[in-house]
Amino acid sequence: MPAGAFSRHRQMTFTELFNFLLYPRSKSTDLELLEYSHLIGKSNVNKSDFSRRRQYVAPGYLKKLNTSAVASIYGKCEFSTWNSHLVLAADGTTYSLPNTPALRLRYLQGRRTGREEQALARGVVLKDVLNDIVIASNMECYGKDEIGLLSDELAHLPQEVLRHSPVVVLDRKFCAYTLMAKMIQLGIGYVIRVKARFNSDVDEFIRSGKHEYVTDIHPASTTIKKLNRIYGKGDYTSFRVRLVRLSSDVVVMTSIADSLFSDSAGDIYHARWDDETTIGFFKNCMQVEVFSGISETAIQQDFHAKTILYNVLSAICRQAAMMRHDGKDRRINRNVALGILKLNAVLVITGKTPNRNNNLLSVLNEIGRFTTPVKKHRSNPRVFRKMKHSGKYITLYNYRRAI
Repeated sequence: MPAGAFSRHRQMTFTELFNFLLYPRSKSTDLELLEYSHLIGKSNVNKSDFSRRRQYVAPGYLKKLNTSAVASIYGKCEFSTWNSHLVLAADGTTYSLPNTPALRLRYLQGRRTGREEQALARGVVLKDVLNDIVIASNMECYGKDEIGLLSDELAHLPQEVLRHSPVVVLDRKFCAYTLMAKMIQLGIGYVIRVKARFNSDVDEFIRSGKHEYVTDIHPASTTIKKLNRIYGKGDYTSFRVRLVRLSSDVVVMTSIADSLFSDSAGDIYHARWDDETTIGFFKNCMQVEVFSGISETAIQQDFHAKTILYNVLSAICRQAAMMRHDGKDRRINRNVALGILKLNAVLVITGKTPNRNNNLLSVLNEIGRFTTPVKKHRSNPRVFRKMKHSGKYITLYNYRRAI
């Protein structure tokens, strides 16, 4: 880093740069910088200065910062568990990137189709669904598979998370021996929906109509060779699992003991939907696919900054909900809360407010005013969008953006 890159004589200090990276952004960078300048009481912060300074902040720093914050939460704070287990859920997604030749070259590596198409990235989001904390997220080459991306994130979980016996709830696209072996190696429990033709014993259980069955499933010889190549020599000839039928067409396999799982199987499995709605919130409300630059550094910084921002938003929404005493079955409107967070970003992030006569308590009270009713057992049709091949992400029609 050049001497004086963030000295007091520079227009944008390191603290101001870092706070701006965490600032909720989705519009023109010039306009966002202008709004941010008004919040901090400065008028000389410009886009060129921001662009130069951000090059000195490695994208991995923001990812490690989120990991450090997560470790601190589970090491020092109170949190909810299920039968002394953390309940984690993971899901994968695809991100649209600025469609530049450099990003296509970088992120379409390994893709089986042509490279002259839209620049895309693949990623997974690993979330604690009981405490609404995104523990890990990534955005990597589109050619990488989601199972491998999740394995990498699990391998780097903080010890503060691992010591609370996490259980990962997964959909059937994560039904794979490689992932099961990784979780067993790390001492992580799992609940995975099985897919057809995964294993003959599993297929027989699906046809049998039984409610529950404990069995040993045996990988094919080619799979055993693959596991030995990935994880080293070991006994991968059999995996003991418990198969549980949740409905006529949903069967899960789990490593959880019988006494812990039977009474709440459906609730634990369906908890994974919270992770899927989180990805929707990332894309539609936080506008994670709208980037403030076209370099790899810029898009990775923006992505990991919004992961941190989500956890900050989650924390203040929990606090705002605890301050409500009306007893009604309502929850905080996250989208409006995000807009209020932006108006008070400097106060929430730094604890200081240079220009507004405001405090955190008043912000929490303001957020608590905006709630939505909780409608139990409500089921909405799932809406899929077409991948946009140029320009920025288009929000789904039923969202009203707050930033």
